[in-house]
Amino acid sequence: MKYYILLLTIICLSNNCETFAQTGSIKGVLTDNLTGETLIGANVILEGTTIGAVSDIDGAFLIEKIEPKTYNLKISYVGYNQVVVPNVIVISGKTTTVDYKLASNSLQLKEADIVSSRITNTENAVLAEMRKAEQIVIGVSSQQISRTQDRNASEVIRRLPGVTIMDDRFIMIRGLSERYNAVMLNNALAPSAEPDKKAFSFDLIPSNMLDRVMIYKSGAPELPGEFAGGVIKVFTKSTPDEDYITASYSAGIRTGTTNKDFFRSSKSSTDWLGTAGGERDLPSSFPKSLSSLNTSQQVNVAKDLPNTWTAVNQTAPIDQRFNLGFGKILKFGKVRASNITNLNYSNTFENRAGENLNYNAYDLIRQQSDTIYSFNDNTYSDRVNWGLLHNWSFIFSPRHKIEFRNLINQNGINSTSIRTGTNFEEGNAVKNYAFRYFERTVYSGQLAGNHQYNQEKTEINWTAGYSYTRTKEPDFRRIRTFNSLLDNNPDYVVQINTTASQQDAGRFYSKLNENLGMLSVDLDQELFKLDDIRKVKLKVGIYSEYKAREFSARWTSYKRSNFDNFDYSLLNLPIDQIFAPQNINDSTGFKLDEGTNPTDKYAAFNILSAGYVSISYPVSKRVNVSGGARVEYNQQNLTSKDNNSNSLEVDNVILSVLPSLNLSVNLTNKSLIRFSYYRTLNRPEFREIAPYSYYDFIFNNVLYGNTDLKVPTIDNFDTRFEYYPSAGELISVGLFSKNFKNPIEQYFEPGAGSGGTRNFIYGNADNATSYGIELEVKKSLQPIFKTGLLSRFAVGLNTSIIKSNVDLGSKTNGQAQNRPMMGQSPYAINTGIFYNQPDKNLQFNIQYNVIGRRIFLVGSDGTPDVYELPRNVIDFSISKGIGKNIEIKAGIQDLLNEKFLLKQDANEDNKIDSKDEVILSYKRGTSINLGFTVRY
Repeated sequence: MKYYILLLTIICLSNNCETFAQTGSIKGVLTDNLTGETLIGANVILEGTTIGAVSDIDGAFLIEKIEPKTYNLKISYVGYNQVVVPNVIVISGKTTTVDYKLASNSLQLKEADIVSSRITNTENAVLAEMRKAEQIVIGVSSQQISRTQDRNASEVIRRLPGVTIMDDRFIMIRGLSERYNAVMLNNALAPSAEPDKKAFSFDLIPSNMLDRVMIYKSGAPELPGEFAGGVIKVFTKSTPDEDYITASYSAGIRTGTTNKDFFRSSKSSTDWLGTAGGERDLPSSFPKSLSSLNTSQQVNVAKDLPNTWTAVNQTAPIDQRFNLGFGKILKFGKVRASNITNLNYSNTFENRAGENLNYNAYDLIRQQSDTIYSFNDNTYSDRVNWGLLHNWSFIFSPRHKIEFRNLINQNGINSTSIRTGTNFEEGNAVKNYAFRYFERTVYSGQLAGNHQYNQEKTEINWTAGYSYTRTKEPDFRRIRTFNSLLDNNPDYVVQINTTASQQDAGRFYSKLNENLGMLSVDLDQELFKLDDIRKVKLKVGIYSEYKAREFSARWTSYKRSNFDNFDYSLLNLPIDQIFAPQNINDSTGFKLDEGTNPTDKYAAFNILSAGYVSISYPVSKRVNVSGGARVEYNQQNLTSKDNNSNSLEVDNVILSVLPSLNLSVNLTNKSLIRFSYYRTLNRPEFREIAPYSYYDFIFNNVLYGNTDLKVPTIDNFDTRFEYYPSAGELISVGLFSKNFKNPIEQYFEPGAGSGGTRNFIYGNADNATSYGIELEVKKSLQPIFKTGLLSRFAVGLNTSIIKSNVDLGSKTNGQAQNRPMMGQSPYAINTGIFYNQPDKNLQFNIQYNVIGRRIFLVGSDGTPDVYELPRNVIDFSISKGIGKNIEIKAGIQDLLNEKFLLKQDANEDNKIDSKDEVILSYKRGTSINLGFTVRY
């Protein structure tokens, strides 16, 4: 199938190739007729067609491959009178120049007159925003996103310089783990959607909801003070240019999954909505604790739980995705209102089949490690995701605007893991099962305003926001069966523990609720002018946030109700029969035992109050300095219990002063260099200071929180050279360095469990450093190849080379005291080739991504560091417009389908080669998609 799509590309190109000498071009520069300033993001179209361009950061536009004849050129820009330039003659093989000075309509506007919103979602607009910013910033526009097969925000962001993805949804910037990023949804801090990570799950936001994504890599007083990698600002679509209705559908197949055997555990009636409802919850009459019950009562309680210990084998269907959206412009008297609503729904399937191994200490004589276990894992995931974007914009006058933004996303994953293989340490063949349903709900709502006064010298922006996050893991069931390698009996025996166990016939329930309210006010004030161009500006603002979380987990497991009378033949039954009602009794059968610890529940809140002040001072027409300080007062409070049920409280109050300084020097009209220093911090997440522990079925690890964590601080230094050759083009190179004090890392805890289980705890290392170089290139081939096929291509490349080192200090137990920071990639490469033929509504691209090996699991004495190895990823997409209203799009994701591979540095020589051993490997499969979009 993948080769058929490649063949389709060649055919499309062949059919659309033409003699480019038979076409002409129109170019020009747009400026303000009074000030002479260039106008960025103005629309220029050939009247009566859809062919046009948007002016770049220099006010320049270029419309290529135009059929020779006479046109009327329509020019429009926010706040300016729309004009039509008549009788523009296009001559074959030549370029017609049309420079134009637009007149502002602000003099004719009355208080109730309405203007459109500034264009922000085009490639040129994003580049302009990057160039005008006082910080080091990178970005991607919805225009660029539409050219790819990227389905959600994580797939979009991974293509940006210095950005890599962990676990398909967590963002790493400059090799630093997801905990070092701040995420903002439309200028409000985003909630964490994960109970165990300080991170936002970017797979929750579909790509078609995005207006643009900007990543600020250097600090400023107006940005949050808690980051080291970057501040990721995700902007959702807000204001339509015109009324529209759009609908799209796509279908996809995944190699290794679609039309293959697919095991799925029991479903609820609401699984199709991405939620289990209450059907997997514990019964409302279920006791709060089983520990105080007698055996007869524990038996009766066990009968209240459903016998859902098996999975149904079916054939995996195709992936399906739907999208429906509309935009509407309304007028209520003198107020111009607009609405954008977008509803998306997807149901996708994936089987990850691979190896899972663990080893004893490396034998230097035999040059290998004894294998503890060797498993074959199949994890079947049925994922449902739907999201709703509903945004309103109200423009009361050219200088007063209020927006009401809403985003809700619901995600549910029903997964079944089946593990087979051999546990050599225990002398058994095994068949283990895990049945898990995990759901997430995220809502973000904001009311925001923008107001300008004093002839636009004073600007006030404010945002009031509320967000809600819920995660739920109802009835996570895990069971192990074994067959002794010494017996001839082919039957597998269910393993039942003598005490409550999450691994052996265990049922786990957890839920998390988090509410966040925030308010911010920002004032930008022009203080005075140094000359006609240079302006001294003051920025001041406040930010206040209250976040509250409640988390609870509960788990039970089945055990023998009576050791003397127990019927051991029950253990030979299939897992869907062993816990049938007749086998749950107080004599020969099973009862239910409580395993919940006092530490498995906590309540927490965080109060953040911040204020900042900064001044931007243009030293000359080419040099600008901005700087100031941000002050953050933070109180983090958590209450729980220790293992002896004694009350435990963490109450951290910290006042932080965070200075920053940014210097930019415009070397020419198209190039500049930036320098930056800023101090930031990295507060522990609730989960990291909670005494709660969690067992990871896949990696056989247990992770504990630490109530004594300190707040790390980071000193950051950046420099970056930027060159903007022409519209949509960028060449940049940057250097950065970061010094960490008390960085949070994972430490190995001695006293690991049996079967290769290892324990880890969060802790503060003494210090760490990270430094690197970044390169980004966006270049059209048109200036090189004036005509012909190659003139329609553009290339993109971004790459990062990074080195880090963390000093764990004297607290290490069986670990190397110095090593790279966990999750840090030494390099990342993203590159692509893009083809665009606007007159035929045809475009395609091929993109490549790879990251260097990075520490995935921290090693310990006798168990070396585990590394994630590089994996080459190639994606391909093609789209073709049919008329004005229909677009067909096809694509291939992960064409090479290389293995996701984890290997341990067995001989600890800091190299990964054939002598080192596989810990985990699997293939996700190549995804092939075909869809269409209709827009009116």
